[in-house]
Amino acid sequence: MGALTSTGPVSIEEYLTNPAYRHYEYIEGKPIQLHVGTKDHSRIQVKCSRKLDEYFDCHPGGYVAVELLCRLKIRGEVRFRLPDIAVVLGPDTSPDSRYLDRAPDLVVEIRSPDDTVGAQLRKFDEYFENGTKMAWLIVPEEPVPNRRRTRKSGPHGDHRRNSGCRPFAAGSPDTGPRAFCLT
Repeated sequence: MGALTSTGPVSIEEYLTNPAYRHYEYIEGKPIQLHVGTKDHSRIQVKCSRKLDEYFDCHPGGYVAVELLCRLKIRGEVRFRLPDIAVVLGPDTSPDSRYLDRAPDLVVEIRSPDDTVGAQLRKFDEYFENGTKMAWLIVPEEPVPNRRRTRKSGPHGDHRRNSGCRPFAAGSPDTGPRAFCLT
């Protein structure tokens, strides 16, 4: 889901407690309404989350959540993002919390017709700045999901061996954790 409209400034407490903001993200002190996905968007979200959940049923060590509110910090400012699917590794240490107090380890966003890829990639940058390891952008019109991850180089070279994988970076391809692979 992507941003659509915003309202005036509200407090974090009002944002978190007002049910009217259920499908809003919180950016620069303002609730930002998200685009509503299509039927294809919903079906992809269900299938993807089901498959990820099945994985964790067989391989305990994390959990999957749909539209999990995530508290991020960007340049000292608190933001709340609402990824389509979030994968969190490790146990759920605060099951009663209204939100995840960090970025998920894997973020999955499914592009809605009104979303731009550039806006999605900027959102991924925020997740990566807060510790996300990998992000998937699923474009329903495309046959293969786009994966974005931090590039890790080691004695065996970098991990961009997937066919059709080309480097993508916000800046230079040699900026370490800011360099990604986009396919």
